Amino acid sequence: MEVTKKLTPYNFTNKNDKNRVKYIVVHYFGGLSTAENLLDYWYRQYVGASAHYIVGHDGKVYQSVEDGDIAWHCGAQKYVHPECRNSNSIGIEMAVRKKDSSTLLASDPDWYFEPATEQAAQELVREKMQEYGIPAENVLRHYDVTGKICPSPYVTNGEAWQAFKAGLVEPEKEELTKITGKSVATAGQMAAYLISKNPAAAPYALEHAQIYLEEGAVENIRADGAWAQRCLETGNDTFAGSAVTFDQYNFCGHGVTQNGMRGTIFPDLRTGIRAQIQHLKAYASTQKLKQECVDNRFKYVKRGCSPYFEWLGIQENPKKVGWAAGAGYGGKIIAILDNILESGESMDPDAENKPEPELKPEGIFLYQIRTTVNSLRIRKGPGTIYPEVGAINEVAGKKNLYTIVEEENGWGRLKSGAGWISLAYTQKEGESYLVRTTVDSLRIRKGPGVAYDAVGAIDEEQGSKKKYTIIEERNGWGRLKSGAGWISLAYTMRA
Repeated sequence: MEVTKKLTPYNFTNKNDKNRVKYIVVHYFGGLSTAENLLDYWYRQYVGASAHYIVGHDGKVYQSVEDGDIAWHCGAQKYVHPECRNSNSIGIEMAVRKKDSSTLLASDPDWYFEPATEQAAQELVREKMQEYGIPAENVLRHYDVTGKICPSPYVTNGEAWQAFKAGLVEPEKEELTKITGKSVATAGQMAAYLISKNPAAAPYALEHAQIYLEEGAVENIRADGAWAQRCLETGNDTFAGSAVTFDQYNFCGHGVTQNGMRGTIFPDLRTGIRAQIQHLKAYASTQKLKQECVDNRFKYVKRGCSPYFEWLGIQENPKKVGWAAGAGYGGKIIAILDNILESGESMDPDAENKPEPELKPEGIFLYQIRTTVNSLRIRKGPGTIYPEVGAINEVAGKKNLYTIVEEENGWGRLKSGAGWISLAYTQKEGESYLVRTTVDSLRIRKGPGVAYDAVGAIDEEQGSKKKYTIIEERNGWGRLKSGAGWISLAYTMRA
């Protein structure tokens, strides 16, 4: 839109930093002056007050302070808003009229704006929202910041303010999908979609989906959209052609900023999911994180630059920034999200009414196992549809033996009577084998992955390789029978 500049040499703080802008604050003149008179008033002398923009009765827009500099429009001794201040906002003054000019009290109900003023102000606010990635919730009245009755027409008439804000949504943007908000899909739908594409995900899909919902709810990020992004980035958890692997707990290509980079390694499942949610929030919103930041790339994102999933692709983002450079990146996420929402629940809705599975006599002995994870849920029956009744919690490298007396659909019943566990996270005792290293020095780690600390090394001379017994495998890592720790099986061969 056309803006006439007449910058005040007095009434501003020189900052020259447009990255500071997080809020837009709307004001009214508080008197019956014109836009031109107010602009000239700030231009001619120091008065200790100003705003970035002035909108006249006829809809003409003037600029008094550069966006990167700080105008003095909402300063106060006390605030009602926790964050918005002069230092992080743009101020817009709107010319106003009054039906009865015999009194000019802010609380008078007869202040009003000309339609041309409102329309121009809305257009200006929309432009600044798009330019700086400011969400509608960060467009405030002066009243919302300090409690002052300003702008009077929007304080004394709350419906008028809501109508003004409703006009900030451009029609073409209504079809875009916000990253912020509550998830529409259920954990069952999310898990069902992933399993339909990759049946190997069945043992853990529902548990992972539930964590996404929990983490998304904390930061007000759509977990179902984040799950769709995971499916895209990991090839539905096959990690085919991906720069990251499952044991990194990196489900979004985090830290892969160029070809050949391996990406970020997270210490555990929840941390990896939380980092993805937080990184999405960095793009989608300017709001502070609710939890401690675990996303080490959060600080590199221009906050709020991609409020929609469709804008996560650099090529589709109006500001030419985003999560990924590939064409149609955001659209691919939405296509997956649509399919997730069409997925049926993977859980049986009548599960609670089903009888408990028939138990075999306790004397039956099938085999013994050790877990391949440090924490494994125990359920009342053989499947995720049954409620949790406990958990096996262990320390990596020090696994206990457990006796399985019955199998059903990939689940095993514990001899102790505690319940059922998923056998996908176990290994039968006695299924060990021998390996030799293919390198002269191989690190031993505390757990199955490079995210775990090194606790030693196998150092050998070429041509004189010893044999080592592997008693457990997980994600390409093997646990040594000696108890020393885990080694990468990529650098071994069967003896």
